[in-house]
Amino acid sequence: MSAASRPEFPAAAPPADPREARLLGLYAQRQEGLLMQRLKAGGGRLTVEQWRAVLDLAGDLTPDHPLRLTTRQDLEFHGLRPELVPEVQRRLAAAGLTTLGACGDTLRNITECPGCAGPDLGPLAGRIREALGGLDCLFSLPRKFKISLSACAEACAKPWINDLGLAANPDGTFRAVLGGSLGPAPGLGLLCYESLVPADVPALAVAAVRLHDVEGDRGNRRRARLRHVRERLGDGEFRRRLDGLFRAELARNPPAPLALGPAGRPGRALRLAVAHGELPADAIRALLVAVEVAGGSLSAGLEHDLLVNGLGVGELPAVLRDRVGAPRVVACPAAHLCVHGLVETRELSDAIRAALPPVCDLTVALSGCPNNCTHAPVADIGLVGRVRKVDGLSRPHFRLLAGGGGGRSPEVASELDPAVPAAEVPERVRQLVGLWLSSGASDGTGFSAWFRTRASEKGHG
Repeated sequence: MSAASRPEFPAAAPPADPREARLLGLYAQRQEGLLMQRLKAGGGRLTVEQWRAVLDLAGDLTPDHPLRLTTRQDLEFHGLRPELVPEVQRRLAAAGLTTLGACGDTLRNITECPGCAGPDLGPLAGRIREALGGLDCLFSLPRKFKISLSACAEACAKPWINDLGLAANPDGTFRAVLGGSLGPAPGLGLLCYESLVPADVPALAVAAVRLHDVEGDRGNRRRARLRHVRERLGDGEFRRRLDGLFRAELARNPPAPLALGPAGRPGRALRLAVAHGELPADAIRALLVAVEVAGGSLSAGLEHDLLVNGLGVGELPAVLRDRVGAPRVVACPAAHLCVHGLVETRELSDAIRAALPPVCDLTVALSGCPNNCTHAPVADIGLVGRVRKVDGLSRPHFRLLAGGGGGRSPEVASELDPAVPAAEVPERVRQLVGLWLSSGASDGTGFSAWFRTRASEKGHG
């Protein structure tokens, strides 16, 4: 595939080139002969008709596997036979959806604040996609490139773990954080701009992608993200090179005015925690009926959750009401489906959920390998799978982390234990949360803030 080529979507057949297949959102599953197909849902937003279309597809073509949420507001079909790929992609295209760029070394899904009532960021995301779409290098970058947009200072879309993260200031300008990523060795981003007008943001995105394309390490994928460019150049030179490209882009393509409209979602959304990220089809169909009648909306969040606007708790289908306010236990497919998974997370995530209070504003992230797709290194409580020998046998263990900033701030979680046996994890989590609820939650202090304060006091004691 040439450096400038764009894969054909929808595909007439599964691409033979693995790189092209990834650019179309296709990955091999652990089960031989089956594929995972990911689709992009900008900001996690789908219309009621699109939700029904993807549920129909899952029911028709992958009936043994529920539709899954991701931690980037995408959706995934699992258990897909290769010969069905063209039909999946044709039907998605007919519904106004795409898989192009859902995986691979290109611009990934642009994420947006999941539940904030700030300004509608859809137009800004569209302007960024348009600006980057004209770059010849977009589908042949050294590694993936991730952008997030947060509509308020809470930075709900996790700017610090993205290649480019934008968070709105109270005056409508944006702070820009660059060069963040997780993986086996997390490195959070660098605040490069304090105040950008919305119209200038697409030019900054172009500059960052150009710098990534020119300076990214194409010989070592483990050192090929934008954050590695920053590490190699140093913060000062990174800022200087980025700003030079940014100013040049503004001069070459003076931006048209961009005024962000009122909130894209009326009021704060109800958050529904979704076990395993697996959508219960019948319950979601019932929810879509209620959303449609109310003129509301349903979108995908960033932590295996759904965001519902326009409904009260009592208007939800009864089977979903206990998901509101439930702790978010985010678990990747791990060894159950993923070729990279070292350990299983499915039963463990259920056991953790059972050990926690039914209502609890907390995120526990389980990653089945060090790639950390669930963002364990920045979670309230993070668990990273590993294998240890015990009496000569390989046994599942987890690194236990706590106190991360959730990607909303530059705090990385601290390691409490390098290897907790899987069977002991639920009790360790229960004890941690119990300490928080008994000593730190009464004044509204979140788990991570409480944990960091407690750790600091112990360190000075």
